[in-house]
Amino acid sequence: MADFQLGRRPPKNAPALLLADFLTGQVPAHPVSADHFAKITDWGLWGNDTYGDCGPVSYGNLRKLISLYLAGSEDDITQNDVFALYTLVNPTFDPNFPGGPGDAGVDMQTMLELALQNGFAGRKPLGFAKVDISNLDEVRAAISIFGGLLLGVKLEVDQKTQTTAGGPWDFSQSPDWGGHAVLAGLYTSDPAAGQADVSVISWARMLGTTDAFEQNQLEEAWVVIFDEHLQHPTFQQGVDLAALADAYRRLTGRDFPVPVTPAPPQAGGGALQDVADTAKKIVGELQDLLHRHGH
Repeated sequence: MADFQLGRRPPKNAPALLLADFLTGQVPAHPVSADHFAKITDWGLWGNDTYGDCGPVSYGNLRKLISLYLAGSEDDITQNDVFALYTLVNPTFDPNFPGGPGDAGVDMQTMLELALQNGFAGRKPLGFAKVDISNLDEVRAAISIFGGLLLGVKLEVDQKTQTTAGGPWDFSQSPDWGGHAVLAGLYTSDPAAGQADVSVISWARMLGTTDAFEQNQLEEAWVVIFDEHLQHPTFQQGVDLAALADAYRRLTGRDFPVPVTPAPPQAGGGALQDVADTAKKIVGELQDLLHRHGH
């Protein structure tokens, strides 16, 4: 690898969907650990050792993960796909001039807006939402429910040495290096002392990150909603589809791109209906008893 290139601009903090607005609980129940990296052996680098295209690279690796785990067939993401998304953000980008004026990185929200409008590798997402980075349990739940999420981190100079050593990334108060975009898809909620918590894909390798790193250097996190999610049980259990459609409508003024059908009620109408049925049965028995005794 020639170098470790960065390229994430600061967040623009425009209005966006908030994941917390359509979770089925404040933070839905989720496993103590989850690993959505294990099946993929060849992560994409797509020029991030030469260009500041870490944002589109992280998106490309997210598509690799989602397509393989949820659809069973991994998307064939190419360098041209990554450059096409990068060029939407930077229209003057020229791969012949790495580091030139057009090689200006991305802010994650603008990149996701353009992917939503124009697609990526022939596929458009349905939407995207911001994760509350102050709540690491919500970050872990998002990984469990969505399979992976895009993180925007601010790296320090010490992360160069930590990367070369194979990780983990840990907070150490060294000088700032710059902004970077990575894919998260593995976590453990109860790490042993010194063990990594959330793991990420950066520069085509997996690196752990500690809680201290996440608490001090994680700057933004995004879930991306794809067609494949809507049929997946973990997504259906973790996401309130009616609330998602309502939040999308309030933000955009439009209906969610595809119809969403809430999970069917329990047989018999659920707990409230069970109570009503029981009460009706008791009243009927009392009326029958009174009738037999002549009252």
